[in-house]
Amino acid sequence: MGYFGKALAISGSATIDGIPAWEFMNQTGTLGTYLAGSAIYVGDSTGAQTAVVIVAGTLGAQNTVTSLTISDGGTGYTGAVGVATTTDGNGTGLTVTTTVTGGVITSLTIAAAGTDYKLNDTITVSGGGGNATLNVDDVRSLLPVVGDAVTFDDVQAGSVLPVYVDYVLNTSTAGGFIAMRNET
Repeated sequence: MGYFGKALAISGSATIDGIPAWEFMNQTGTLGTYLAGSAIYVGDSTGAQTAVVIVAGTLGAQNTVTSLTISDGGTGYTGAVGVATTTDGNGTGLTVTTTVTGGVITSLTIAAAGTDYKLNDTITVSGGGGNATLNVDDVRSLLPVVGDAVTFDDVQAGSVLPVYVDYVLNTSTAGGFIAMRNET
């Protein structure tokens, strides 16, 4: 694996915050848990160890909808939770909760943000007589989640995990794990 210019003792955290844990990468003054593709050394301890990690480069949901504008309230709707939508783009999975007056959608909230949407996609709300349309005003890509983790069991002291890591979520000991990387 070569030589490393930086080392950081870690014990794992269930927090996935996107804020660098490395001081040389962090300009906020508050260190986070993001290890930015670090190698993980299993240090001096007795017995085999377990490490639960998120492999470097693992992405969360991409291009999720965070803001919508009603372009046309449509007709024939009733207020509902988790109403399905369709789009003129590639996005999938967006559902909305609607507030309706006289069959027309007057306001809404995002129930499920979906993935793969783009700014200005046109969204059609299912279930009405005359289709209500929405405009995508903002999208955001998310960090990975705990469910994206990989578990390494029986890792021997003195070894390095076989992957680069962005987050260490849990270890079987309170210490003994060291993140290593070069200052780049």
